[in-house]
Amino acid sequence: MNKKIVFFLYDLSMGGTEKVAVRLSNYLVKKGYEVEILLVSNNNVFLSEIDHKVKVTSFNLIKISQSIIPLIQFLKKKNYDFFLSNVWPLTIVSVIAFLFLPSQLNKLILIEHCHLREEWKEKSFFFKFFQRMSIKFLYNLSKQIISVSEGVSEDLISKGVKQEKTKVIYNPAFSEPDLFIQKLPEKVISWSQSKEIKIISVGNFKTQKNYPNLIKSIDILKNDRNIACKLLIVGDGPRRAEIEEMVIEKNLNKDVCLLGQFNAPLNLINLADLFVLPSDYEGFGLVIVEALSLGKTVVSTNCKSGPAEIIGNNKYGYLCKVNDPKDLAEKIEYAINHKMDEEILIKRAKDFSVENIGIEYENIFN
Repeated sequence: MNKKIVFFLYDLSMGGTEKVAVRLSNYLVKKGYEVEILLVSNNNVFLSEIDHKVKVTSFNLIKISQSIIPLIQFLKKKNYDFFLSNVWPLTIVSVIAFLFLPSQLNKLILIEHCHLREEWKEKSFFFKFFQRMSIKFLYNLSKQIISVSEGVSEDLISKGVKQEKTKVIYNPAFSEPDLFIQKLPEKVISWSQSKEIKIISVGNFKTQKNYPNLIKSIDILKNDRNIACKLLIVGDGPRRAEIEEMVIEKNLNKDVCLLGQFNAPLNLINLADLFVLPSDYEGFGLVIVEALSLGKTVVSTNCKSGPAEIIGNNKYGYLCKVNDPKDLAEKIEYAINHKMDEEILIKRAKDFSVENIGIEYENIFN
């Protein structure tokens, strides 16, 4: 009899956690599992990418706290073998719901994609105390806690998670790079046809991505180091207006293109000479693996946690200091002059293929 797996997420917006859930779901249905993706909100930008055999259900709610009662009702009605809940505080809601069905706690698997200490470091003492206590007393009730990097795992253990409960499974990046012919947006054409060094960065305009760090480094490269380069940033989010102002202020309008959301960023990464991740922190850094899968040399901040675990000590890319535009500019210039062997990078990316990572999940199910 086929095992039935449920992935529980807030929604399927454009993000790393969501990509991972879709890739794992598609992989598992091809392996004969029955898979359902359960959402709090009905936002779904992956509709065309999800295998038709994967069932998608939504509570059609806004607040995570509102999902406790619908979740209890779902768990009582559904027959499933494993329930995979993603990202605090949705993980906490899941454990609370399962407390109403304690005999099923051995079916609950929690997946933490975020480095929580970094993600919530600006919050109050009381918020952080509540988070720590919720993790210490509730996470350990689950069957297994999966962390997407060693850094995320260490953070959870520091909050009281039992080491024997934890397992590190990296995020699956791809089967093969999913490239297809697509008409380029107008504002990308001049970047793609430029004879200057083409740099790309992909991610939402959130504080953690620290695009001001990258803009400042481009300013240094252009005006202090006379490096001819053009930057394309793919993504959107709450800090976009601030970044636009910075680009204008530094007179980089012709050198920096803010594309906005684009559903096939791999197509654009494939046109670049260099990929840069300027983040203050990451849970894993899925987009780094996606860049490696195309043989692209990567420059990333040595942030917690993930990038160093993916590219090693300058073995598969170059690491720089966090929030240090001068050091980032120096590493970008070095990477321009010392491109890494494409075949080595592509081979490294295959370590994170959905086939390799999927087997690790199957081992838990079996």
